[in-house]
Parts: sequence; C-alpha cells; structure tokens
Amino acid sequence: MKAYRGAPPPEDPPPPGWDEAAVRSPGGHVLQSSAWARIREAQGWRAEFVRVGDPLPVALVLWRDVPLFGPMGYVPRGPIVAPGDRDGLAHALETLAQLARERRAVLLKVDPELSPDEAAHALAHVGYVRGPDVQPVLATLVLDITPDPDEIMKGLEKDTRWSVRQAAKRGVTVRAVTDEASLRAFYELYRETGGRAPFIPRTWEYYGFVWRTLIDARLATLRLAYAGERAVAGAMTWQCGDRELYMYGASSEEGRKCYASYGLQWECITGARARGAVRYDLGGIPIDPARTDDPMYGPYLFKKGFGGTMRTYVGAHDTAPDALRYRAFLAAEPLYARALQLIGRRG
Repeated sequence: MKAYRGAPPPEDPPPPGWDEAAVRSPGGHVLQSSAWARIREAQGWRAEFVRVGDPLPVALVLWRDVPLFGPMGYVPRGPIVAPGDRDGLAHALETLAQLARERRAVLLKVDPELSPDEAAHALAHVGYVRGPDVQPVLATLVLDITPDPDEIMKGLEKDTRWSVRQAAKRGVTVRAVTDEASLRAFYELYRETGGRAPFIPRTWEYYGFVWRTLIDARLATLRLAYAGERAVAGAMTWQCGDRELYMYGASSEEGRKCYASYGLQWECITGARARGAVRYDLGGIPIDPARTDDPMYGPYLFKKGFGGTMRTYVGAHDTAPDALRYRAFLAAEPLYARALQLIGRRG
C-alpha cells in the first residue's frame, strides 16, 4: 500500500450527503467521515453507514470479526446527533443496540463526544455499560474563537502571549503544506516528539496514508513552522463541523528553543477562525488537571495558556447481546488489542 495513493473506495459507498451530516454538522467528527471509513477498510475493518434520521442522527459503524467471539462493532466518536437532541440520541442508541442483536455481535461500542450530562442517562436507559476506552481523550479545552483576534490574544495567559510573540521575533514562519515531503518532515518531528513523550508513534506508512487521505478529503490541515528553511514544529488540525480540532503536534529541540509551537498554535487558531470555525478544540488534557503524574499533564500546561473552557466526555459504552460472551471477551480483550497494535505498527 503506497501512502500517496490514498484510501480505496469503501465496500459500500456512503449515502448521499453523508459527510455533510456526519462531519460538517455542528456536532460532526472526522472519525465519522466517509474518508475515515476508507482508511479503516484498508486496515481490515468493514464500514457500515447507518442513517437513523434525515439528516441526523447518523453513525458510521466499523466492524471486525474477533476470533472465537464473532463480530465486534465500533462507532468512533459517534453517533452524531444534533446538539441538544436527547430524543435523537436515545433513538440512535436503540437502533445501534438492535443492529448488534441482529448481527449477533459480541459487542457494539459507541464513543460520542458528549458530556455525561448530555449522554449518560440515555446510555443507561438503553442498557449500555461503560466499556474500555479506545480514544484516550476524555477531557479537553475548548476556546471560543468568535471574538476579534486581538480579543482572543488578550485572553491568553501572559507567558503564552509573550511566547507567541517571541516566535515571530526569532524569525519563525508558518505555512500550510500538503506535499509529500512536508508530510514526511512532520512525521520525523512526530517521531522525535515521541522519543521525549510517553507515546510510541506508528509507522510512516500508517501515518502517511492516514494524513494524505484526510488532507485530500479537505478534512485536515497540516501547518509547519520553520526556522529558516528547516521545519522545527508541526501541527495538524481536523475540521469537525463548526469546530477545529488540534489533533497532532510535534516539535524539535530547535523548535522548542525558538517558541515555534506557540507561534504555530496561534496560526492554527486564527486560521480556524478565518475558515469560519467558531470553536477551537485544544485536544486531550487530564480528566483531573491537578494530577501532575498524568501523561497529558505536560501538554496541558502548554494548552491551558491559550485559554478555553474544560469539557469532559462520557467515555466509551458497550451494548452486548450476550452478557456471558461479552464478559469472556473483556477478559481476553487486552491480548487481542495488543495483537492489533503490533499488526498496525508493522504496517
């Protein structure tokens, strides 16, 4: 599989208007897009586009057969419902639970970016139970970017404002890029960052393939910060409805010394505002920001300087038609998940 070729078409094409509802509506998410379906199908999953209402709710369900246990379904960052539509959420959850029964699935996991207040009651009422998380982000900071940029800048912490300005004073420039060499440069920065932080990047083949597919679908923007002609920091944001989501960030030691990540983050915020986004999502932070031992605490110190309001998510929940088979799967699941990770990192 060559990264520059992009993802193949899905086995079953999405219904007309799918991305408008699943991605570009106010509560939409890139992980519910037809592009993400193509990406995951290339990695062995089967995509099913479930339209519960018109245009909402919708749910992209990814299916995989688990040896000995049968089919498993996953709805990444979904289902997608209109903001505040609690009846629509309940209807979508019931539809997905029925689908799990029809497919004799060991489980079907949902993972909406909704708060406990928005979703916990509906999940419990339909019979979903808290399950192991797939997405590591359970809390984030969301910044209102409707004010004038000067007003947004005033809302930054004093040290962060200083750091943003230092990047410009030290000659850092930022460009949005799409070419293959720039994606490779970003991967090298990401790999270097992974050596300092507690995470292990996947292979270039994986990331190059995913990033190229999402950029080509106009769902992602990659920006690189340069010191002279050297890329010293990078950030990729995803376009999720009226929100811009800071998804990946990386920097070199040289970039850290010239405050490149601060200037880069500011360019991401102002760029999101220019495209019409009303919120900027700074991505994962600790569910308890006081926990200094949390792996996300270091990134949190950087992110909180840009402001924003903390938002928490309800977390992954499972519906399981057969409770005994589900409990057996949960006991075996860590080994299965580890096997999938090893397969993924080998491309």
